[in-house]
Amino acid sequence: MLAKSDSLLITGQISGYYQAKDPQLASYLGYVKDLRETFSIFYLVHVQREQNTRAYLLSKLSNSGKVGGHTDL
Repeated sequence: MLAKSDSLLITGQISGYYQAKDPQLASYLGYVKDLRETFSIFYLVHVQREQNTRAYLLSKLSNSGKVGGHTDL
């Protein structure tokens, strides 16, 4: 499994370079670490935000309310 993130904080927490001090984030981190163990191979790669244009465009599309032509009323 190859996962990419433009968040240095998240990739650092998952790889063990940074601590998750917030209790809610620590809970999420524990879940991700458990989930990681279900894969025979797991790589997490940090990509620069400027190189992550596909994810940026998808997030903009999802926040625009135009996904599937539906908007919240």
